[in-house]
Amino acid sequence: MANMEQRKSSDSSIIGKVAAHVPDLIVYGDFSQEVPFIESFDGVLLFADISGFTALTEKFSMDTSLDRGADQLTQTLNHYVGDIVERLSAGHISKVVVGDNKHQYFLVIGRAVDEVRLAQNLAKASEVILSPNCWELCNRSMIEIERIKDQRAVKARYIKNISETEFDEFFWKCTEYLQNYPTGESNSILRETSTLSPNDELEKSLRKFVMRNILKKIDDNQPLEYLSELRPVTIVFVNLQFDESANTLHLCQAIQNANMKISDTIHVFSGKINKVFMFDKGCTFLCVFGLPGDKQADESTHALDSAFKIFNFCSEKLMKIKLVSIGVTSGPVFCGVVGHRVRHEYTVIGQKVNLAARMMMYYPGLVSCDAVTYANSRLPHYFFEELPQTEMKGVVNPGVVYHYLGISEKTMIGKAYLTKERSEYYPLLGREKELEIYDTLLKGFVGSTEGRIIMYEGLMGYGKSQLLAEIAYLGQKAGHRVVAMELTKVNVQQNFFAIRTLMAMFLGIDACKSYDARQHILQGKLRGVVEQTYYCLLNNIFLVKFPTSAEVSKMDNETRTKEMELFLVKILQKAVEKDILIFVIDEAHFIDPASWEFLDNLLSSIPVFMVMSLAPFSCQARLPCVSAASIINNAKTIYVQLQELKPSVILQKACQDLGVVSIPRELETFLIQRSHGIPFYCEELLRNLHLNNMLIFHLWEEEEEVDDEWEILFTNAIKVIPSKTESLSSLDNDLYICTIRQNVKLQNIMLPPTLKGIALAELDNMSPSEQMVVKCAAIIGLTFTTELLLHILPEWTKRKMNQTLATLVDSHIFKCFNKRKDSQNAQSQDMPSIELLVCRGMVRSTGQESDIRSSVYNRIKQEQLVMQCSIMAFCTPLLQEAAYEVWLKSQKKALHLKCVSYLEGQAHKCRRCGEGDFISFHRHTVEMILVNTESQEDISEQHKEYPFSEAASLIINTTLKNLQAPSFEGAPLTRISVSRQPSPEIFQIPNADITTSTVSKKLESLLPQDTEKETLKALKKHKMLPEENLKAEEIEKEFLERLDEIIQHSDRDQEKIRRLGSCKCEEIVESVFVPLARHCMAMGEYARALYYLLECAAAYLHLSNNYMAFCNLNTAENLIKSVDFRATVINQFEEATFYSLKGEVCYNMGQMNLAKKFIRKALILLNRRFPFTLIGVFFKTLVEVSKHASHQKKQQFLYSRSKGEKKLAFLYQQGHCLSLLWQLFSLDTATNSKKFCRLAALMKVNSAEESEDESQIISSYTEFSLCCQMMGYQDEWMKYELMAIQRSSHLQVIGGGLLTTVKLAQSLAYMKLCLGNLPLSIQLGYRAHEMCVRLKKPKLDYLVLCMLFKALFLSIRYQDCVRVLSWMEELVVKEERIIGMAYFFSYCLELLLYAGFSFKSFKECLEFIQRNEKNCILMSQNSIMLGLYSSLAIWFARLHQWGNFKEPFEKARRLLRRTSASFFAISGFCRFLECEVLVLRKHIEEKPESVRDTRTKTLKDLDQVLSRCSTSPIYYPRVYHLKAYTFLVLGNEEQSQIYLSKAFKLCDIYGNLLEKSWLEISNEWWFTGKDPMEDLWLKAAPDFPKWEIGMTEKDFPEIHKTKYLLRVPVLDINNPFPEPEIPNV
Repeated sequence: MANMEQRKSSDSSIIGKVAAHVPDLIVYGDFSQEVPFIESFDGVLLFADISGFTALTEKFSMDTSLDRGADQLTQTLNHYVGDIVERLSAGHISKVVVGDNKHQYFLVIGRAVDEVRLAQNLAKASEVILSPNCWELCNRSMIEIERIKDQRAVKARYIKNISETEFDEFFWKCTEYLQNYPTGESNSILRETSTLSPNDELEKSLRKFVMRNILKKIDDNQPLEYLSELRPVTIVFVNLQFDESANTLHLCQAIQNANMKISDTIHVFSGKINKVFMFDKGCTFLCVFGLPGDKQADESTHALDSAFKIFNFCSEKLMKIKLVSIGVTSGPVFCGVVGHRVRHEYTVIGQKVNLAARMMMYYPGLVSCDAVTYANSRLPHYFFEELPQTEMKGVVNPGVVYHYLGISEKTMIGKAYLTKERSEYYPLLGREKELEIYDTLLKGFVGSTEGRIIMYEGLMGYGKSQLLAEIAYLGQKAGHRVVAMELTKVNVQQNFFAIRTLMAMFLGIDACKSYDARQHILQGKLRGVVEQTYYCLLNNIFLVKFPTSAEVSKMDNETRTKEMELFLVKILQKAVEKDILIFVIDEAHFIDPASWEFLDNLLSSIPVFMVMSLAPFSCQARLPCVSAASIINNAKTIYVQLQELKPSVILQKACQDLGVVSIPRELETFLIQRSHGIPFYCEELLRNLHLNNMLIFHLWEEEEEVDDEWEILFTNAIKVIPSKTESLSSLDNDLYICTIRQNVKLQNIMLPPTLKGIALAELDNMSPSEQMVVKCAAIIGLTFTTELLLHILPEWTKRKMNQTLATLVDSHIFKCFNKRKDSQNAQSQDMPSIELLVCRGMVRSTGQESDIRSSVYNRIKQEQLVMQCSIMAFCTPLLQEAAYEVWLKSQKKALHLKCVSYLEGQAHKCRRCGEGDFISFHRHTVEMILVNTESQEDISEQHKEYPFSEAASLIINTTLKNLQAPSFEGAPLTRISVSRQPSPEIFQIPNADITTSTVSKKLESLLPQDTEKETLKALKKHKMLPEENLKAEEIEKEFLERLDEIIQHSDRDQEKIRRLGSCKCEEIVESVFVPLARHCMAMGEYARALYYLLECAAAYLHLSNNYMAFCNLNTAENLIKSVDFRATVINQFEEATFYSLKGEVCYNMGQMNLAKKFIRKALILLNRRFPFTLIGVFFKTLVEVSKHASHQKKQQFLYSRSKGEKKLAFLYQQGHCLSLLWQLFSLDTATNSKKFCRLAALMKVNSAEESEDESQIISSYTEFSLCCQMMGYQDEWMKYELMAIQRSSHLQVIGGGLLTTVKLAQSLAYMKLCLGNLPLSIQLGYRAHEMCVRLKKPKLDYLVLCMLFKALFLSIRYQDCVRVLSWMEELVVKEERIIGMAYFFSYCLELLLYAGFSFKSFKECLEFIQRNEKNCILMSQNSIMLGLYSSLAIWFARLHQWGNFKEPFEKARRLLRRTSASFFAISGFCRFLECEVLVLRKHIEEKPESVRDTRTKTLKDLDQVLSRCSTSPIYYPRVYHLKAYTFLVLGNEEQSQIYLSKAFKLCDIYGNLLEKSWLEISNEWWFTGKDPMEDLWLKAAPDFPKWEIGMTEKDFPEIHKTKYLLRVPVLDINNPFPEPEIPNV
């Protein structure tokens, strides 16, 4: 209890926290003396050393992955019970305090220190050594010792003659001699200082001994454990060895002087002295650059520069100095607190710390650095000298060690070439606009009398250097005089360096090694420019020795400088008379002030064209000088701010850097997300992957077909498009592709040190409060809620958090969720986040002030906005990763646990979608407890209101709870419902690649046989008898009337409904489920992590994001296979769900065989085995028919209470799998597949009826009806369709019942669309749309509108089409639905191609496709992309733009084998067929020798589409139309007429009026027309008239005739298709 009180006291008081960092020797010392001062006393010195500490750090650094060695090392130290070497000394000790009024340091010196240092060589592990003086002062009768040969020091063995009971008495007797040691009643307190009362004077004195970084965090009330983190730093060890004659006073003054110099030198660069101590040989200073709050981009350069200055000062200025040695290293270390809560130190620990200490001792008398520091400094190589390898105690493989020579003026002459070289094999990517600006300005510059300047501004890594290298190359290629140079940070401190070097390179003396060589060249070039008497003005700047003339000797320094500058101007003036002079300066922010002043004068007098690159001055510690600001703000200066590269350019750059033609999709996404469009980040990420052997390179073979495999679903990468002057054939024959090595998890790859340093520099520029918010937000993830952030922030108020968040939003560190969404779209849709910004410079120079009032106003406004924002995100993923990695392992685990306990209560769908699991009753099947989870709806309370729709609950107060459902609203209508939750969902359509409706398999088997008799026979089977037709019409009419009543009923509460929010599932997935999976994995809770990974996958399928579902399933699979997870037995239901989800993803991606394999596995695990053989199907069908008949007899319409949640979970998952399986078999062309198909559909019905869930039953009836349609079973088809409609009448128009009714309307509308009953489809579509609007269901609404547009379009109701498109545009743009936008633009292209007017221009459609074709969500929608690419190809082919045709045609062709037989896939396939037919015509006209191959492939694809049209017979007329044209161009007019006749009959049967209008024109053009017809489509193209809202067909009098005429080429009657010539060998 006392310890708890002590902890509470020390934690709550500032002085207690500060005193914990300082020893009692200081706390109770004398603060009245001026520093430096010496305080002497007699005492005992204990030196405890960990045996083999250096070797221990080496082991941790080498054996531990992910840079966690320092973390584990520190934990080991804090719990260390191993071999410790102790050395005791006693005698006269002096405490020396050095520093100033702000920062002070203490150390102890004296004889006792010297003795204990000498005794260290005598000790071995687990030994205690007493120095001679200590042994003299001991009570020798109490200590048993062992003598050491030839030494006065002794080895203590044990204390004798004291029993355990006497020891306590003896101990407390000893403490009487210790001042400030707890005694008496307070002896349970470990340290008196922990109970200090507030004392401002004492606290002020103690704060001087604690680093400012720590004080800031203490003042910010941050917990002690949050003071520690892992981070890359630069270590500087300074060792001062003094002459033996130096006494205590000498040492005190020398250490004070050294301390002041070191402090002043490193303070400029945010370096800190961590500790000062006397050890081994002299006094040692441990300095650190890059501690929390101090990170800077050029940390290594600063450290080396500081070390060199310190070395020179200490070597020359300190009294009694004998030797100065400095070691500098860089790398990841532990930075934090070591010790007890009441007494600890802030220190740095790690292999790099020990290496610096060893280098300091083993390379005496110089400044040494390791290879990492050398590389990170980016200083010229001639500043260093490689040192010979020396074996250092405890250090294994230290690498190359360098001697830092410092900066010399003489070595800098002409040493500033561009480091980035331009290569024609690696052209500049993504900077076309920037180069265009340069080219335009240069052309306008010709003939100018004044200088012009372009400044390209960009942060480090934006590619400024490569851009300037390209510009320098282009200038030289054009024949201009180009001088290009690159500066470094040290140059800004060198007076006139930039101009001196620039002129040296211009005059050609930059490569000269001697002064006389430079002098000789100058004499030749200066002759005739100025008088020879002034040559000596160049002596100082070019290091030459021209004789000083009398005129010059009379000048003072100022006059000489002015004359020298005039001299240089005359040289340039002479040069520009002949050539255009271009100066290129990279890193221009390092130009020194004198050079800026010269350039300011030069540009106003001489026409010099200058190109500069520079970092934003806002990101630098200093403002530009007056001359620099004058140039930047000049009207003649063009200031271009570089932006991030587009994602497509990042892809090209990755291929270019790796030397490959393609990379996997996973790697592409990894680079796009982590590089943030910055070229250098991309390079570093690739370099890190390559160096760690994570990439594999293979030879690429074009058109290589591979079997269906899960791993390659998303690995189809895009080849790098060669430049205009090259083609793939002109490149090397061996082309390579890149893949990722197996078991490499890109999401777990830590940041490369370079990128981590950049991010930490940004983090350290923030205040402690801002850092704490960023670090805690990093634990949550890229996206986070402010509520969760407040939950894990230590003792924060909401107001403090909002104020800090406002600052971070203002600094572009965070942004609100909707802004993050915009940014994601901009990035994933191949669009730069900001357009290229070209403007005049607007910078302040030194001395100017900003508008404080405006800043305060903006800050208050920002706080108000933040208070309204509940979900936020990091602007750059790089910062989030770096901030996450600085946490220690124990800290992260504790914070992850906090996050899990908070989030688990929110881990469900949104209120709109029922608040259940994404996998029905998932939580009831797992054998674990979900902490803090809100209980799911009690399934026994079946008549409770379903929470999906408060809109419905406002109408009536009770409903059947069993009608809850997830609404698969992320994608347009593509397949039959796959219920995951007790759902009212009838006909869900989450993905465009899934079949939704099919016609009889009889059509599939009969139509391709080309006999009209069989065709019409099959068609008649799809028509009902008059009695059945009448009955169906009555039921359908009743259903439509019921929908009308529901719409009217809901109008009463429309205002209340309008107030309800929209679906939040996407936000919940990103901010709850994805973080939960990550938090659980970080905690080691792998079973729980698997649970949330499966939920994430199901959620992303719910949102139609197949790619993210694939990624989460891959993560789950890796987790299952991992060593850590093997101890956990996977739940049978979760294993089944895992395979089920994989099957659904494969189905969506068109991988049917793989999907079957996974679904069968899932069914086995769900105890619903599906037969493999026909015999098995026969017997299984008998069983299922009997079971179905039994269910029918029971007629249970109400939901039973008897089923447990776990049983229901299995039943729903069985239904889900069987729904997928029957659709998979429906796409199989094998003869017996329809038997498998029917059995799967029947088993789905039985599972639904067993669950006794009305929505499941209605859904299964609808699916079974579709299955029967495919096989031509008319009776069952109509029976189950009508049963579904009739059963829906039992639903009350409330909650889930209302949703079920809406989805049934949507399903029926879609079915009727596929089968050609367009009027009914349109009626159902309009009503479903009305209900979606009233229920505020935009996701479901745009699915309905997609379907409604197609029905209206095929009915040639153009005015209604335009109105529906306008609704759709408003909906998808408002909701930012990428799939909906893709369908919208696909429909706009269809209007252009087949209606002859525009809603959006072709240019707008093309721009959308180019921006978004790399979008991960869209790339998984093969059917949509097939339609879009085919439409583009048709457009280019019709206009004979064959150069543009090839790319979209090839992209469409690659998608054919990855599409299903869905309605939208058939639509896209038909458009692709038109492309093939147009290519065939082109070959007939231009390449008759290649017609045979083209003809064979075209006819094969026509037959394939005919077989697929069984699922959507509405498209039969289009296929027969194209087939008729194919035979016509091949010269078979008779066969053409047969197919044309079939097409007309099918149009009448299925009501495809759009195709009929085109057929009539084709028929007249080909066979019946007397006069040549005018092609109105080609006449109107490409600028078609736009149909505005409110227009009618009267505004387009020839609209129905504006069709593309399928022209017939003229054939050679004797030899229409000649054989290709075989060349002579």
